[in-house]
Amino acid sequence: MASLNPLSIPGGWKKDTPVTENQDPAESVPRSATGNSGGDQADENGVGRQSVADFADATEGHDSTHQDERGTEYSIHAGESAAEAPVQMEDRDGEAGYDKIAGGLVEADGRVVSRSGMTAGSVVDGDAAQIEGSKVGDDGTIRDLGGEPVGKAEPQNEAEEEKPEEEKPEEEKPEEEKPEEEKPEEKPEEEKPGEEEIEDHAGDYQKEAYSKLAGGTVESEGRVTSKGELVGTVVEGDAKALEGNRVGDDGTIRDINGNPVGKAEPREDSEVESQETEELEEEQPDRSILEGKRVNKAGNVVDESGAIFGRVVEGDVASIAGRMCDKDGNVRSESGSVVGKAEVLAQDKRQGPKEGPFAELECTVGKDGKVVTASGDTIGRIVSGDANALFGRVVDQDGDILDRNGNVIGKAERWEEPVVEKPKSPLAGRKVNREGDVVDDDGNIIGRLVSGDKTMCSGKEVDDDGDVTNSKGNTLGHVALLEDIPPEPESAEEREEREKAQKDRELAGKLAGSIEQSLDKLRPILKLITDKIDRAERTPKEELDEEQLVREVKPLIEEGAKVLTETNGMIRGMDPDGRIQRNAKHKTSTKEATPEEHHLAEMLKELTTSVTETIDNAKRKIEGMPHAKKELNPLWGLLTEPLFQIIAAVGLLLNGVLGLVGRLLSGLGLGGLVENILGGLGIDKILASFGLGSAWDALTGRNQK
Repeated sequence: MASLNPLSIPGGWKKDTPVTENQDPAESVPRSATGNSGGDQADENGVGRQSVADFADATEGHDSTHQDERGTEYSIHAGESAAEAPVQMEDRDGEAGYDKIAGGLVEADGRVVSRSGMTAGSVVDGDAAQIEGSKVGDDGTIRDLGGEPVGKAEPQNEAEEEKPEEEKPEEEKPEEEKPEEEKPEEKPEEEKPGEEEIEDHAGDYQKEAYSKLAGGTVESEGRVTSKGELVGTVVEGDAKALEGNRVGDDGTIRDINGNPVGKAEPREDSEVESQETEELEEEQPDRSILEGKRVNKAGNVVDESGAIFGRVVEGDVASIAGRMCDKDGNVRSESGSVVGKAEVLAQDKRQGPKEGPFAELECTVGKDGKVVTASGDTIGRIVSGDANALFGRVVDQDGDILDRNGNVIGKAERWEEPVVEKPKSPLAGRKVNREGDVVDDDGNIIGRLVSGDKTMCSGKEVDDDGDVTNSKGNTLGHVALLEDIPPEPESAEEREEREKAQKDRELAGKLAGSIEQSLDKLRPILKLITDKIDRAERTPKEELDEEQLVREVKPLIEEGAKVLTETNGMIRGMDPDGRIQRNAKHKTSTKEATPEEHHLAEMLKELTTSVTETIDNAKRKIEGMPHAKKELNPLWGLLTEPLFQIIAAVGLLLNGVLGLVGRLLSGLGLGGLVENILGGLGIDKILASFGLGSAWDALTGRNQK
């Protein structure tokens, strides 16, 4: 609890709360003391507050305590004057000055007008136009209607108050009512120097000032400098005519003969200091941006990325390259000594001199329009101008090609020939086996040794160029991809075999086409035969007319036989010289079938299946029809005989095709059916007589058992 002691404050008040170092002593005393007892009065902000006088009167003759709005407790001792308390507290409150503006209103121009209409302060924080009309609190805070702080005001100084102090009558301010702290301190009178002492001091000062002129030189515009420092100015004589003359210690300027020709006076110290300060400020711009950046070999001050920020203006660039600058632009050595000076470059000059695309390159135009260096390296190409006319001419750093008169007759740009990336050989990294072959991961031969000894190259690795090297890097041989190895000269037998295979492929294609045409015609006939027999089978026996069935089916069988006979004739016509019959025994079924032969086998299988299934189905269904069986069974041979001839012709021509047909029929479970139908005609014996017994076995599926 703080206490008010009569010994510390006039009027008997003392606040025990300590005053901090930076705190105004006036702030250590409360401007008002608030309480809930009688005597409450509204302050200028409308907040209830008990005056100090009321509190003192209420507690006169008693030791009592009181707490202000800040929560600080005070004590009033018995015997204190109730009349003195408010005077002293108001004076204390007045020291802070905020009571003058408390409750005042803010004007648009930032003035704070008190309730009496006087200007009491001004806005120091906040937009005066925005807070116009707002009320100022007792601590200078300006708040809006919601109580939020929107600005700050300060009271006016006494010198700025509208009523000057001298207008107040002396009797209104009795000396005894002035607080002790407002009384000016009495200072002992200082001894005033005598006139002689003043004159001595003035003479000494004048001599010292003129001594600075001694030996100075008159410069242009009448300035007098000594050791580069401005020490005075010419006051008499023609400054231009006196330029270069010396000044004496009394300010006299003399010519070479010693005759006085002018007069100079020293500069005032304050003027010198002011000019020096101005010059220093002008001469020392902000160079802090250079701090931590280094000098490069070109004399530029750059950062880590090479961006230019300044340049060296003092010092040997070669010797200070790599040194770092400080915030004043000084270039310092490792020991901290200043070894140079740098200045900041303007933003538009930090790019440095622009270099053309061919800077520092001696290049000319080649015959093919390319720009080449003296060593023959291609570094550019012509983009405008006649390459033939520009051949041999020099290209400048900007890429311009000039004639003797300096006219631009061509233009070049930087360009490099595209580097063709050599694909990695699939042989690289693989090893040569004992046979001299190189195989892939699946064991397929992809390369072969074309030079070198197989024994020495076996197990050695192949490099990217296809060379086989040992551990010392010596080349032992060379391998090449199979497709890159030229084929060996073809022998007569190989040529004959190749030509025969080519003819077989062509023949197989023609045969397949003929059989396919036959199938297109035969399918609807076979379907009609099947449909009529199926309908007869479903007809009740007492209603069935077998004779009618024979009359309907017989023409269809004959028509189908005609189609097959025509197909057989077409196939026979493909061997007019009998080559098939002569070479039939030399055919083999072991060779790999060509795509054409596969297609032929598919067509032959389709034809055989269609005919044999139709015949087999018909025989089974007319088994219970005696007359139809007797009349139709002999007719089935009209279909099987030309089919046999077609199969035999194909077998004689392309033995391997029958094997394919047999596998296709066996896959459908029709091998036995074909054997029963065609075997009954003696086809197996006929094929065996041609040496094609194996073909019959393949056709019927016997060789797969």
